[in-house]
Amino acid sequence: MDFKKGLKGALIFAVFFTLLFHNQYVGLNLLIIEAAALIWLAFTKQIDFTNRNHLIFGSGFFITAVAVVFVFSDYAVVMNALSLFVFVGILIYPQARSLVSSAKLSFFNIFYAQIRFIDAFFSAKVGGGKMARALWKSRVFFIPVIVIGVFIAIYRSSNPVFDKLMEKIFTKVGDFLDSIFINLDLTLIFTFILGLVICNYFFIRNTNEQTIRDDANASDEIVRIRRKRHSRGLTTGLKSELRAGVFLLLALNAVLLIVNSIDIYWVWFNFSWNGDFLKQFVHEGTYLLLLSIVCSILVVLYFFRGNLNFYTGNKFIRSLCLVWIVQNAVLTVSVGVRNFHYIRYFALAYKRIALAVFLLFVICWLYTVAVKVMRRKSAFYLVRTNALVLYVLLISASVFNWDKIIVNYNFSHYRTSFVDLDYNSDFSDKVLPELDKSEAELSEIDKIQQSKFHFDTELMPATIFHNKIERRKKEFVNTWESKSVLSWNYPEWQAYETLKKRER
Repeated sequence: MDFKKGLKGALIFAVFFTLLFHNQYVGLNLLIIEAAALIWLAFTKQIDFTNRNHLIFGSGFFITAVAVVFVFSDYAVVMNALSLFVFVGILIYPQARSLVSSAKLSFFNIFYAQIRFIDAFFSAKVGGGKMARALWKSRVFFIPVIVIGVFIAIYRSSNPVFDKLMEKIFTKVGDFLDSIFINLDLTLIFTFILGLVICNYFFIRNTNEQTIRDDANASDEIVRIRRKRHSRGLTTGLKSELRAGVFLLLALNAVLLIVNSIDIYWVWFNFSWNGDFLKQFVHEGTYLLLLSIVCSILVVLYFFRGNLNFYTGNKFIRSLCLVWIVQNAVLTVSVGVRNFHYIRYFALAYKRIALAVFLLFVICWLYTVAVKVMRRKSAFYLVRTNALVLYVLLISASVFNWDKIIVNYNFSHYRTSFVDLDYNSDFSDKVLPELDKSEAELSEIDKIQQSKFHFDTELMPATIFHNKIERRKKEFVNTWESKSVLSWNYPEWQAYETLKKRER
């Protein structure tokens, strides 16, 4: 890309960033600057609207910026940073076939962009010369200044009159410097530097030829390697590998069949809650699933890495592999059922939602593994496809107001699910109206909970919960009223309006 164009964009937007974010919270300002950046890219023809990658990942970048304002969660902010990271890689190499390649390019650019900016800064002309040369020439004064300082220290220690004189001079100089820097806002400087680093990264983009070549040369298809055979060694080697694979997959399928049969009987259809915590119940299934998924990936990648894909006698091992994948899918559903029981009796939480998203990703991953086996796809295909699936899932999850969903679900199911008041009391300010329960409501909830759940652990009393929410409401109202319009976000604005109406 044009370096001068990138440098110009970085400097302009660093100033814009400072104006929007100095002494401000993240909110509307993020959407403003990122929308402006996208318009700048389009105006300077750095976005190709016929390029699918530009449209997909540019949209992901914009969607997460909108989510920050209209969902306003830490997760949305993190996903916005992730989408920025991916989008920069796409801008560097729009033809990238894998997000892994884009991630590599983007990572390298974090450092290369700053180096190129610093190089340009020190190459800038100052008074007919160059700044770097001017600074280098000034080095001749450093040693004399140090020597003078040493002699002043010697004379001060040996001459009291000289010491008092120098003390007065240093005091005057210190007062003078204080008068200059007393009104200097260091946060303004820090904001500008932070903005400059981010804008350098976004606008000054650098390629990495090796990464681009690796991406361009990678293939979704496995290529058959034909070798001249002087003996029957190659065929014998494939047959031995085939027998080992069949034996391994038969054993793995047999073991997993037993596990799945137990889960289907006990977890799917005959589950009975005994009143204990179900945390370990869910974790055991999740750990088993992770181990099984890792094994399935390693088995498939090993046995279907090369010429075994083209061996005429591989139909049985293909069938065994597909059965193994289906059984892993059943195991995934079993973990989902465990998670459902956990939610049913212990309400919603972020980790339970995250597990559901993870299980959806696992199903997609297993499908791509099956495609690899049936259509002779490469490991590059698996990585490329599943990186895109993961990106779409993560970005999609950022558009939901999970705090509101969780709190509404938990308090509406207090008759059947355990409501942990301590956990729910710590949700963000945007759901304070949902947490704002009257003492009568909390008393009713506490009464039902005490009759249904009997745990040894000490739980937050309803009165403590009520007092905490009342205190948080006052703090939130004061904080919101002190915010600038640049820090505006929809969920907190809605919460503020709701709370003020209840006061009237």
